[in-house]
Amino acid sequence: MKRTKPDGVIPLEELRRSAARRRRGAALLGAAALAASGALSGCVGDAGGDHDGRDGRDGPAGDSGLVDVASAGLRRMTPEQFTSSMRDLFGDPGLELDLDPDAGEVASLLAVDKLNAAAEAIVARRASWGTQVFPCDTRGADDEACVDGFVRTFGRRAFRHTLDEAEVAMLKGQFARAREEQSFEDALLVVLKTMIQSPNLYYFVELGRDGDGSDALASGVRPLTGWERASRLSYFLWNTTPDDALLDAAESGALDTAEGVRAQAERLLAHDRARATAKRFFADWLELDGTNKHASLENAPKSPEIYPEDSPALRAAMRAEIEALAERVLFEGDGRFETLLTTTDAYVNGPLAALYGVEGPADDGAFAWVSLPADQRAGIFTRAAFLSVFGSVEVKSPIRRGAYILEEVLCRPLGPPPPNASDVPVKGGAVEEDGAVVHRTIRQDVEAKTSSETCASCHKAINPIGFAFEHYDALGRWQAQETGGDAEDPYALDIDARGVLPAIGRDEERVEVDGGVEMSAALAASAAARACLTRHFFQTALRRVPVDQDLASVEAATPAPESGGSMRDLILDLTTSNAFLHLRKPEG
Repeated sequence: MKRTKPDGVIPLEELRRSAARRRRGAALLGAAALAASGALSGCVGDAGGDHDGRDGRDGPAGDSGLVDVASAGLRRMTPEQFTSSMRDLFGDPGLELDLDPDAGEVASLLAVDKLNAAAEAIVARRASWGTQVFPCDTRGADDEACVDGFVRTFGRRAFRHTLDEAEVAMLKGQFARAREEQSFEDALLVVLKTMIQSPNLYYFVELGRDGDGSDALASGVRPLTGWERASRLSYFLWNTTPDDALLDAAESGALDTAEGVRAQAERLLAHDRARATAKRFFADWLELDGTNKHASLENAPKSPEIYPEDSPALRAAMRAEIEALAERVLFEGDGRFETLLTTTDAYVNGPLAALYGVEGPADDGAFAWVSLPADQRAGIFTRAAFLSVFGSVEVKSPIRRGAYILEEVLCRPLGPPPPNASDVPVKGGAVEEDGAVVHRTIRQDVEAKTSSETCASCHKAINPIGFAFEHYDALGRWQAQETGGDAEDPYALDIDARGVLPAIGRDEERVEVDGGVEMSAALAASAAARACLTRHFFQTALRRVPVDQDLASVEAATPAPESGGSMRDLILDLTTSNAFLHLRKPEG
């Protein structure tokens, strides 16, 4: 059979030009967002102060009463989204595809080639399809009704909207051309592969619709169509293509209202597929899969001499615990952010129970829920997965832990370190001072190596947060003292885990803490931390960083601690926010 390149309804070159226009606008918005976020050249400067993302305004963007949202770049599916969509479209859960990992706006030649190969691979697995794609026996005689039914039915599911007559005619025309040289079955497969590679499937094409007058819209802002809202909902909550019920809701007009969108969001969130998406969100938030700054949880290097109990089974248990805890809090418990950061519930197997110093299952394969000591553990930031990822090979890393909390939990971005920053590793232990050998704790070593004026501008914000986690070593074990040396010169140094959560925003105060449990409680009570979590959910839902026009949407979705609002409410409120339901037309 012939290999076919995409021949979609929207030409790829048109999408490329649109993406270029959107990129220019997004670059300006991104620069403004970075400036508004408080990031300075080299570091954050003072982590306290009045900054709350409003740039000195009295209220959030949107106080004019007009619905306003930021412009967004053209989005295409991530490899994970494309693969899960194909599995659902064809009923083939075992499908694995090799796709270009770059999910930027414009597909590269490599991405197009891999997409073509993916279409061939899907067709080659036809015997594994669990969904009826063609409404007839394709090995039989030509059947015009079969072609029409296939194009309309599969096209609706693949393109995520009911095809108009021009789209139907284009695809049926392609079938007719292919049929001149190929069999009835092979001509249908040509059309199928074209649909798989079409920009209408691969890209999230959002054009919006005219407003109905129910909302006052800022210039250039348009409500999304029901079909576009269905796609946003499904890929946010299930990370795959909309199911038939969601497409039916779009076609009926039910998604033209916020109430209709919320009803479908509640349905999707109640499904088991939302649990898998939530697990992935929290693993991404904790950077368990690694970044360009550090390795993944499974590959974070540790010294076998210092941590002989470390093993692949232990690392797998660490990840399983975080995923199970997030699922338990979000779907089975009260759903509160505070609970996620303060609970002593833990899901452990034998090796992980031993690391935590509690009784648990006897082996690697059995897991059970246990309670951890309340004076040692509270929530996800005192668990081995986080502590291991943000620990070094031999010793804990208060700098890595503090920087992560500052950037990813409080949304205070750090710039790159200055070019003359010291890269001398922090190890503690024996050092020479004034001709004598003394022993330092990790904290003392960090303080000594980051006290210069060059370092202090950053580390005065980073270190006090990271120091609160000094009781946890690089594998996440609890320790009351730091011990080391050899038989001739052993040492045991008391740990100082006093720290500070800086004031972020106008209404928050600097909080002094002693240990990871108190730091977790302070973060749980922090309005800045809750707003930051909303920003992360926003970025997952819309695949862009919120900027000024989005602040009203972020604030509306962020639950106040006294409200008792849960993260489930946060997610649902986000799906009915202005930013989720509208778009801004790109300039030009």
